[in-house]
Amino acid sequence: MGLWEDGDVKFAGVVKAFTLAMAACSACSSRAEIVENRSFSGPKTTIRYALWGGADEVGTARLFCQQFVKLHPEVRLDVAVYPWGQYWAKLQTQMASGLAPDVMAFYSGSFGEWVARGALYPLDDLAKQSGFTVKDYYPQAIENCSWDGKLFTIPTDIAIWSMVYSTDRLEESGIPKSEWPRADKAMTWDEFLKLSKRLTLRGADGKIVQYGMSAGQEWDLAMCGMYGGSFVDRPVNPTKSTAANNEALIRGFTELFQNQYADSTTLGAAPLSAGAFTNNSDTILISPKFAMGTTGPWALRQLRDAGVQFGVTPMPQGPHPHNLISVNSAGIYAHSKHVKEAWEFVAFLTSGDREKEVGLRMKGIPSLISATPYLIHNSYNIPGAEAFLEDLKIAEPTMTADATAIVSARDNWLNSTDEAIEAEHDARLGSLPKTNGKVSAADYQKYVAAMNDFIAKTVRRRMPEMDANLSKAIYEDHLPPPTPLVKFVLPLLAVLGLIGVGAVYVRGVGKTRQSEAAGLEGEKVGKTGYWFISPWLIGFSCFVLGPILAAVALSFTDWNMIRSPHWIGFQNYLQMATDKNFLIGLKVTFLYALLVIPISLLGGLFTAGLLTMKIRGTDLFKAIIYFPALFTGAETAVLWTNMLNKEHGVLNYILSWLHISPVDWMDARHAFFSVILMNVFWIGGAMIIYYAGMKQIPAALYEAAELDGATVSRKFLSITIPMLSPVILFMVVMTTIGSFQVFTPALFFTDSSASIGSPDNSLRFYAVNIYDKAFNNLEMGGACSYAIVLFLIIFAITFVQLKLANRFVHSENIA
Repeated sequence: MGLWEDGDVKFAGVVKAFTLAMAACSACSSRAEIVENRSFSGPKTTIRYALWGGADEVGTARLFCQQFVKLHPEVRLDVAVYPWGQYWAKLQTQMASGLAPDVMAFYSGSFGEWVARGALYPLDDLAKQSGFTVKDYYPQAIENCSWDGKLFTIPTDIAIWSMVYSTDRLEESGIPKSEWPRADKAMTWDEFLKLSKRLTLRGADGKIVQYGMSAGQEWDLAMCGMYGGSFVDRPVNPTKSTAANNEALIRGFTELFQNQYADSTTLGAAPLSAGAFTNNSDTILISPKFAMGTTGPWALRQLRDAGVQFGVTPMPQGPHPHNLISVNSAGIYAHSKHVKEAWEFVAFLTSGDREKEVGLRMKGIPSLISATPYLIHNSYNIPGAEAFLEDLKIAEPTMTADATAIVSARDNWLNSTDEAIEAEHDARLGSLPKTNGKVSAADYQKYVAAMNDFIAKTVRRRMPEMDANLSKAIYEDHLPPPTPLVKFVLPLLAVLGLIGVGAVYVRGVGKTRQSEAAGLEGEKVGKTGYWFISPWLIGFSCFVLGPILAAVALSFTDWNMIRSPHWIGFQNYLQMATDKNFLIGLKVTFLYALLVIPISLLGGLFTAGLLTMKIRGTDLFKAIIYFPALFTGAETAVLWTNMLNKEHGVLNYILSWLHISPVDWMDARHAFFSVILMNVFWIGGAMIIYYAGMKQIPAALYEAAELDGATVSRKFLSITIPMLSPVILFMVVMTTIGSFQVFTPALFFTDSSASIGSPDNSLRFYAVNIYDKAFNNLEMGGACSYAIVLFLIIFAITFVQLKLANRFVHSENIA
């Protein structure tokens, strides 16, 4: 059997060998548990079940699994619970290694990418054979579990957001109970505007002390369709954009943003994400700064336990009542060896008694229609759940596409438009004239009218951009098949070119080594040394060279780690030329490197030079400067996101002492430079290396220079820099490589990995594109092509740096 067969890549265990080890590590880090009926001694079939969640989800899953094995003692359940941020990457790795779970938990946002790439087993025949009927479930939920007319998962619960209001805030505003929102009836949009305006409290300077309403992604996406506008032709598996000249959508967005940024009674999504009002927008009412917000059934218990007195009401309704749902579901792996047993488990998870528990525990709305009364009569005696059912009547599935680029095109437009309007709002509000710290009513009304006009023009002007981005994202996900030139000729030329360049490079290195060896008097260069370094050579071949070669081969394929790789030749590379994210990634990364390298070089040299001077407390300063370098990666990013918080971050707290208005350090205008600022505090690592190098410079050189009358600066430029040049070269090369691999800040500066690179692609570093391709869009072949290009870029830059070093680096041996 050859390497290529029937157009598919058959890696004959090569890929499996690498991914099997990854899957083993993945399994070790999960919270795995075996659930079985120990009283049954007969043969058992093991079904692997994967899900995400916290303590409540784990407790519910354990209960359901125990109930299942009691009824089906011949089945053993191997249950793995992963953190949400790791879940999808672990599933992908396990699928590539052939260790995928038989049953997997899904939600609307990921369903499209996985089902479109063949990860899920079609359930129609199994459902028909077992008497299962979809008519027992809410049609919106079934729609979000179907693809191209086939059923692939069964809904377990429905996530929907309704309005929640603080009864304390309403009482403080003097609103009688007879006028409070009702759980069984939605307010009109005008009624909501009137109520939120009454609940909004402003200071004399025009700044808001209490918001009538908080916003957020769920609110914006639900309310932008209040006049019937839509982004795409259908919510599940969209095929074309409908945003162009969509007057209903334009009107909905205009009113939405005017409510948030003109006569502001609702906090917009951008300032909400920038402020640490609460740990979760679902529990925003814990903060006394808000009178109303949005939430789901799962958060009501947290609000009650926090001591919040609240009521629940459906979302306000415009002329076209509209809301959105997200669906959690269970599906079977397409290549499961135990489909029958897996189906029995899926059917059990979504059956009446389990859906009853979903309602009683308020995990969401039970997807089984007959189980919804249990949500109203829940175990916690929390009233108002009728509001969620009222919203469900007018809800449709959230956008579910086969590529995250489609959803990102919408969300990036929303975020960038929101931030642009917010910036204008802050500038105009801050420039209002004040008399004794107060803004006059007339000036404020002029400001409101001007902002209303600005918002209307901005939304209309930017709407074609959304349509273009959506259309491009949909088109790029359905490219035509490659031509023979692209499929065979270009890959062959590329591989031959790589081999040629590699051969020239290896030969050049060999000649250099031979000349060095020839200069060694009386020393024999033998083969014994290779035996001593053989452990390293084996490790290098297996874990470095092997994956590199596999990545080169995979870069010429369409591989999602689910199906076998399909050979498409040079198409992944050609697609980069038209990929906006590729060009943005290059631009952002090169700019990052141009700024970070001098910071590391000059900052490290300067601090190391100071520490070599004979001053008191040198060791203390050394420790203080080096200490931040001990914290890198995730923990540093989390620390900085809190320090940079607009509302409660320490940087804005310091600025307040100087009477400077707070800065949103994590918006599109500042996020990139905030990451640059982080690097200033990491110069301690470079400092230590430069300091060690400086201590190796002979003191006699400085003494001779002093006798000649050299100044401090002259000694630094003529002795320290030349003698330290090998260390400087090393640091420049390593900092360059690290700069082109930056990734972690982008992950922690965004709300979710699906929107990585935001805000507005300001943190779309090149490595972000690799992650986005591999784990958000399940395009491992495309990710490999990105990685190969990154390797070539780093190799070329490093090669040039080393060649130029011959002119500037002092390499004389110091006796």
